[in-house]
Amino acid sequence: MLKAKVKPKIGLLLTGHKMYWGQFPGLKKMGDMMTESFMIKFNTLGDIKSIGLVDTYARSAEAGKYFQEEKPDMIIIFPLGYTTGMMIAPAIKDMNCPIRVLNAHQDSSYDYASADTALYLHHEGPCCVPEYCVTLATLNKEFKVISGHLNMQSMWEELGKDVNGSAAAREFRELFFGVIGNTYTHMTDMPTDEHRILAATGKLLRRPEVEEIEEAYNRVTDKQLESMYAELREMYDVDSTVTNEHLKESAKIAVAFDEIVKKHNISAFGYYWWGEKENITLLRSESALAVSRLAAMGIPGVTEGDVKTAMAMKILDLLGGGGMFLEFFSLDFDENFIMMGHDGPSNINVASGKPKLQHLEVHHGKTGHGLGIDFDMTKGPCTLLNLSQFKTSKPFKLIYTIAEVIEGDVLNIGNPNCRVRVKKPIPQFFNDWCQEAPPHHIALGVGDFSGEIEAFAEKIGFDCVKI
Repeated sequence: MLKAKVKPKIGLLLTGHKMYWGQFPGLKKMGDMMTESFMIKFNTLGDIKSIGLVDTYARSAEAGKYFQEEKPDMIIIFPLGYTTGMMIAPAIKDMNCPIRVLNAHQDSSYDYASADTALYLHHEGPCCVPEYCVTLATLNKEFKVISGHLNMQSMWEELGKDVNGSAAAREFRELFFGVIGNTYTHMTDMPTDEHRILAATGKLLRRPEVEEIEEAYNRVTDKQLESMYAELREMYDVDSTVTNEHLKESAKIAVAFDEIVKKHNISAFGYYWWGEKENITLLRSESALAVSRLAAMGIPGVTEGDVKTAMAMKILDLLGGGGMFLEFFSLDFDENFIMMGHDGPSNINVASGKPKLQHLEVHHGKTGHGLGIDFDMTKGPCTLLNLSQFKTSKPFKLIYTIAEVIEGDVLNIGNPNCRVRVKKPIPQFFNDWCQEAPPHHIALGVGDFSGEIEAFAEKIGFDCVKI
């Protein structure tokens, strides 16, 4: 089962109004009991960081120092009743992370006719939420209000998506991305501005030489080969067109890619080269298994040198969507779907059933021949995600839509492809998508990750456009 790869670190700011404690005996105890109930839910979201109840200015300042040390992915502010805005200002004024104001209570309603003042104040958290928003806006903090009650599942799902997206952004910043070889000749959307990657992660691309792959290939041992051969046989339903010699070459290449990608600590990469020597061409043309294996391990690679789509796939991998490499094949106006796929490397984590291996004499648009991977895509909701450096002043722009992989005939070309149905009419969707200047490759994730992607962009500082 696919699941999120990063455990969120959540700063929890519980706020109260100390002036009330002496006036209304029992009010603080009601808040403490409600906190216990909420903590059971909070702890399912991630690693909670909190100093406990903040009910004075000094206590809020103490929380601010604590959060600066802990560096949470997101801060959740949870008022246990009315409090002043100064219960949050010192705690968040120096923080640079997304903020959520949780306007919630353990009760979905209560008995108004019999309630005393203490019980009314216990339920008065919504009163201070507008004041909190004014405080956050004055301090130029990005925030979102999430309202509900303890047993409202949609509220917890929204919070979960937000904290997971923010945690993925934190992890993304720590990763190294790479390019091996070059981009596909004359593709204008494949080159990537490294200064944008530097702005987003503080790092430049890592660039292993093709020669490193070649040398690693040449020193593959029989023991390594046998181990990889067995692993690939276990992973795939091997077609009768695949001879032992075909599988042997792919296994050697898989060992070589594994060594070099891990040597450079690369988490996602683009790669491509033509090659004048037959052996150099083979290292690329028969690399589908090698790169697909790495994708299944959470290290996506994209042919044609497209590191941007590899990065988008890695985002979906961190969020728990797998991340598949696709492009638009055709638009079907009769049955209202888009045919999508791509040759070469794929991600078997998004497969429905065991993936197949078969020998291909031709790889479309490229030189060489070799093994082709094919499988049925998991049907149901999906996220299409594009990472673009165009038409944005920020390091990158995320372009995404929520769609559905549907049943129906697909192409028998030896590579995974699928029918994708979007929510907008196809002409409107395609026009709107292209208007954002997306590179032509796309990452597909299994599931709806709209909330996570929005929170990811908020945390890392990317533009984000939903089509």
